[in-house]
Amino acid sequence: MSFLLKAQSIWDNFAKYKINHYAKLRNFDFGPNSESSVSKLSPFITHRILSEYDLIYDIKSKYQRKNSTKFVEEIFWRVYWKGSMENRPEVWQNFISEKNLDFDYELYESAINGNTEIDFFNAWVLELKRYNYLHNHTRMWFASTWIFNLGLPWQLGSKFFFKYLFDGDAASNLLSWRWFGGLQTKGKQYLFSSSNLRKFSNNRFNAEKIINKQIFLEELNQIPLEDEIYKSNMDPKSDNLIMFENDLHLATLKNLIPSYKKVFIILLKNEQRQIKLSESVLKFKQDLVSEFVEQFDNVKQIDPFSLEITFKNNKDIDIIYPGVGENYDFITEFKNLNNKKIFNLVRDEDLFAWKFAKKGFFKFKDNIPKINQRIFENYSKNNF
Repeated sequence: MSFLLKAQSIWDNFAKYKINHYAKLRNFDFGPNSESSVSKLSPFITHRILSEYDLIYDIKSKYQRKNSTKFVEEIFWRVYWKGSMENRPEVWQNFISEKNLDFDYELYESAINGNTEIDFFNAWVLELKRYNYLHNHTRMWFASTWIFNLGLPWQLGSKFFFKYLFDGDAASNLLSWRWFGGLQTKGKQYLFSSSNLRKFSNNRFNAEKIINKQIFLEELNQIPLEDEIYKSNMDPKSDNLIMFENDLHLATLKNLIPSYKKVFIILLKNEQRQIKLSESVLKFKQDLVSEFVEQFDNVKQIDPFSLEITFKNNKDIDIIYPGVGENYDFITEFKNLNNKKIFNLVRDEDLFAWKFAKKGFFKFKDNIPKINQRIFENYSKNNF
């Protein structure tokens, strides 16, 4: 079964049979081998096999679910995180360039190998490495334990998630860790109790007491808003197109791709990454790319090292904008070193939604009806 069919099947099953109980059960993690109360679609959404807007459109039109408000809100959190990152890309640059972290290296090694004195934390480390996934509530417990119990830098925890999660996109992962630590929403740390852990793990984890250190994270400089991305659109501007593995949305690309002479997909290897990924994550990404390439005659995967030779005689290049993160850092460095002009192709739905993500989520939430209307207009116009 193709990844698209698999993702669609998971989504259809969730929308038909589980979404009505999502608000009530979504915080329960029954364990990796038990039936989940959440959709578990995030690995596919991260790579846009399905997009956030697909799910929202389906809920409102195809399934017409009345009890879907909480699920829709959680989907919009992903859109909000992306927009927040696009409006403040310096958050990523600060994160990726931090080199002087002070921490207990021996404790860090124990943490990433699941050898701490905290049994429930050790279990989550092993689960993450084995399944490349953790339930969202468990990610919150994990990050809180990492920061406030073990006292390790949140940046290292975020990078650990990037390494092993199939859905480790820059915005949701990085900004969530900032939120857990009290940086994203100033002063609002995420701490949990032993009763919370016991209840929502369905009694799988019992701790007599959760011990937290008095740790208060601070950001010395205010991060400025930027608006460069809003000058973009989806109109082709050159003969060649570059894509990355984190945007493989067939429905919106199947009509665009044939208009190019050649389309090249790049999957960065660890040699080109600032945060190294596990072999299982790289394989998952490669499998997604290989399947996508088979859908088109003019699409080819190329080695990142061959980019300079491939585009030796081309000054102007279009890219499906991959968002702030590793992929965009790579293409920006290539552009600067080789004097190229890069045109970012960005979907209208993204640009429209992101402009509302310049403050907190609740300001963004007020504008969800407008975003919904824009989604319906675009989907109807393009017959997705």
